[in-house]
Amino acid sequence: MAFLEAKSLSFAYPESETYALENINFGMNKGDFIVVMGATGSGKSTLLRLLKKEIAPYGKISGIIESECRSISFVSQNPDVTFVSENVRGELAFALENQQFDSDKIAVRIGETASFFNLSHLLDKKIAALSGGERAVVAIAAAMITECDLLILDEPLAQLDPKAVNQIINLIKRVNDELGVSIIMSSHISDGIIDKCDKLLILDSGKNIAFDTPDRLAKDSTFTPFFPIYTYMFASRPLTVKSAILCEEHFSEKSYDKAERNSVSVSLKNITFAYGKKEKDVLSNLSFCACRGEIHSIIGANGSGKTTLLKVISSIKKAYCGKVKIIGKTAYMPQDVRYLFTKDTVADEIDTDTAENFGLECFLSRHPYDLSGGQMQKLALAILSKQNFDILILDEPTKALDNISKSELAFYLKSLKSVGKTVVLASHDLDFVGDISDRVSFLSDGMITITGDRRDVLSSLHYYTTQIRRITKLYLKNAVSAEDLE
Repeated sequence: MAFLEAKSLSFAYPESETYALENINFGMNKGDFIVVMGATGSGKSTLLRLLKKEIAPYGKISGIIESECRSISFVSQNPDVTFVSENVRGELAFALENQQFDSDKIAVRIGETASFFNLSHLLDKKIAALSGGERAVVAIAAAMITECDLLILDEPLAQLDPKAVNQIINLIKRVNDELGVSIIMSSHISDGIIDKCDKLLILDSGKNIAFDTPDRLAKDSTFTPFFPIYTYMFASRPLTVKSAILCEEHFSEKSYDKAERNSVSVSLKNITFAYGKKEKDVLSNLSFCACRGEIHSIIGANGSGKTTLLKVISSIKKAYCGKVKIIGKTAYMPQDVRYLFTKDTVADEIDTDTAENFGLECFLSRHPYDLSGGQMQKLALAILSKQNFDILILDEPTKALDNISKSELAFYLKSLKSVGKTVVLASHDLDFVGDISDRVSFLSDGMITITGDRRDVLSSLHYYTTQIRRITKLYLKNAVSAEDLE
């Protein structure tokens, strides 16, 4: 028997006429590293939760899950909602205390775990004060501290900046390689991870349409949306940036003229903001402007001040120094879109036509909290679309969205731009930023250090740039998206 195996597994949520999962078949050997991919709402989170019976969703289930796992640990899509302690030490101790470890064993295990995960210097720090990457590491460490032999991670790379994404990917691979822990994780991000896993399990509308090694699946054009951009740009199907750079095929880039800007709709001058009188400034002497009919993206590391800046623009937070001038009505989508949900069903939140426009017509009877992460993003955008805004402000709008949903979002934002609306967004999704933006601002330590045309800014940055830029930077001046190539 395989270490873990699903046979003809099907599942339907209560009162649902369709299956969330249908006839799923796959198996993993001990020590395997499997990545689960698929469109928004394809059943990834449902499948992962079914594999750990303590958190399995309630509904109608058929088929078999066979397992030789002694202990399974699970890290949820949003670990912030699962933290139970105020500081890192308490979070690591929690599971051990529940298993009635004595204080000496707890101290030894915390010290050992903190050392492996490089958390020793953070043990007494409050979790709320950690960066997004640090919180992700704490969540994984807390899941691993009880010595599981299967680690399940649901979208662990969401909402992380590029540096943190690389850190978490390398950490997960260390857990797999050095500790021999089997891993199954879901992800919409393929760059940097797809070459490190043993198998890809791809879901579509609740069915597994592929289960094979990445190098074999890369040769099938059906599955190109689940691979990095550079994989399907070349006939050899490279799985890493290094391999793509070594490909002999070269591209040329389109020339471009910088468009004239319209009237300013968002103007911030010399803004300084802190969350308390004795707290460090989150924004420091910051100036920013966005114009009518423009998509302006703000990028930067976790903790650089992007969300705070959006809240100042939205008048949710008030700067204690500087001037803010907003021309028109704003609408704001926060990182945690659940703040926008006030009704019991999707049908109560939006009308049928709006649901169809945003691909939510099949979920009208669902409670908003029962939607997948990507479907929640769509619902939040649908709710905001009914507001008569002039300026749309979005915090991590592509979180939990697959490539098709991102394309739909891009089309919607461009349609707003075409009628003179202003879009200001903060995102770690640099490829989306490179595709959609007119202008980009890089925020670092509370200050905008560079701002300008998307091609100028993203081609000037080394780490915070796109896949296209990374594979063409040696011979092209400033191509940063596929549209820039010819």
